[in-house]
Amino acid sequence: MKKKAAFILALILTISVFTACGGSNDNVKCVDIVKACKDITPEGSFDEWYSYGEEAYDENFSNLYGVQYDMVDDGAILQTAAGGTADEVSVLHMKKNADVSIAQSKLQDRIAERTSKFSGYKPEEVYKLDNARVIVQGNCVCLIAADDPDCIETEIRRVISEGNQ
Repeated sequence: MKKKAAFILALILTISVFTACGGSNDNVKCVDIVKACKDITPEGSFDEWYSYGEEAYDENFSNLYGVQYDMVDDGAILQTAAGGTADEVSVLHMKKNADVSIAQSKLQDRIAERTSKFSGYKPEEVYKLDNARVIVQGNCVCLIAADDPDCIETEIRRVISEGNQ
């Protein structure tokens, strides 16, 4: 009985490691990362998020990122509900480390595509995309387009490193 309980505990631990957004701490979910970013942004911006497993996220995943859905095991996007802004924080957790560079490239492509669209649609938002970045920590690949991408990057790295408190 003890062996069976130990096996089940080990299995649960293994599953939790592979389903979290990792870096130096693997117990944080991508939705928790974007919620932490929301908490540090001005009111009225970054007020809507979707995450892996939710219908709105899953159905739009391919259109948003151009990454195969089966390459990720977690993800979330934070944006402004009213629309019309370039604000975005997207966090993808890749199943395989080998796929991180693919996701990184696809998120860079997303920045370029959005820059092109906003140039003709709302040029006053383009500066956010000109200063946007894609960062990697462990198997997490993150896109940041915001007024203060440095602050958001610091928060993302903190949350990933510290995990859920």
